Amino acid sequence: MKRLSATVCLSALCAWAPADDTAMSNDALYERVPGAARTVFQLYAKSPRGTSSGSAVMVGPGLLATSCHVLGEATHGVVVQTGEALTVDLVAADYRRDLCILRSDQIGARAAPLIPSSQVSKRDVVFSLGFTAGRFAYDVGEVKQLYAMDGSRVLRGSAAFAAGASGGGLFDHEGRLIGILTFYKLSPDKSMFFAIPADWVPEVLAAGIKPRLPDQAPFWAEPGATRAPFLQAVQFEHEGRWDELARHCRSWLMAQPDSVEARVRRCFARIRRSSRQARAPCPPHASERAAAEKARAPPWRR
Repeated sequence: MKRLSATVCLSALCAWAPADDTAMSNDALYERVPGAARTVFQLYAKSPRGTSSGSAVMVGPGLLATSCHVLGEATHGVVVQTGEALTVDLVAADYRRDLCILRSDQIGARAAPLIPSSQVSKRDVVFSLGFTAGRFAYDVGEVKQLYAMDGSRVLRGSAAFAAGASGGGLFDHEGRLIGILTFYKLSPDKSMFFAIPADWVPEVLAAGIKPRLPDQAPFWAEPGATRAPFLQAVQFEHEGRWDELARHCRSWLMAQPDSVEARVRRCFARIRRSSRQARAPCPPHASERAAAEKARAPPWRR
C-alpha cells in the first residue's frame, strides 16, 4: 500500500507510480485520485477510553462518514487534512453497521458522488484512500466479491488498507464513492479488505443516532453463531477449513435457497477439498455468465 503526504497528494496532483501494471493501465484512473483525495480526512476522537484516530470521507455538504469503531464512545472529534483542524459532531450512527455520520459547517470541500452497490460488479477497478500513520495511503485493486446485507452489498476487494484507514473511501474508476473502508483480514497468501456500501449513508443519516446496545459489536465482529452467513464463510475460507465451509454453505442454502454466494462458496469448497482429484468445474451460474461477458469489456470496467 502506497503512502503520500496530504500536501503532496493535493497540490502535486498525486504524481505516483502504479503498484500493479495490469490494473493501472488506464491513465484516466490516475486523474481521478486528486479529486477523491480532497474528500478524505484524518479523524481524531477522544472518549473515556482514550484518543483514537482513523479516517473520514465526505458524503455530502459538511457531512463525513466514518467507521463507528473509530469513534468509540465519542460524540465529536477533529478532522485534519492539510494542517487545519476542524471540529465535527456526530449526527447519525448505526453501530451494528459500523457507520457513523459527522457534520461540520467549516468544511467547504465537495463530496464525491455516491454510487449504489447495485452499480458495482466483480472485477471493477477500485482504489482505496485513507490515512495510515498520519499520512495519506492509497492502493489500487479490483472488486473481488459482493455480499448481500441490509438491502445493499458489502464489498470485498484487493485494494489494500491498514490500521488508521478505517472510515476512508473506496472509489471506482471515475472517482465516485462506492464504499467506506471498514475491516480487513490479513494472511500471507490471501488478504481480504472489506468496505461497507456507500448507499447505506442516506438511510443511516435519515435515522439519526441509534442507541448503542450494551457491548454491541459491529456486524463484522459479532460472535460466530450470530455473524452474517457470508462472514462465517469468509472465516472458513480464510483459514482453509474447506469441510466446514462446505457444511456451512449447505445450511446457508437451506435458509436462503436463492443465495448465489452460498452456491459459489459451496462449489469452491468442494473443489479445494478435492483438489487432488480430477473433477469437473462447477456449472456456470447466471452471475458467472455475466462475469464472462464483463471480461470482454474495457479494462477500466474489470
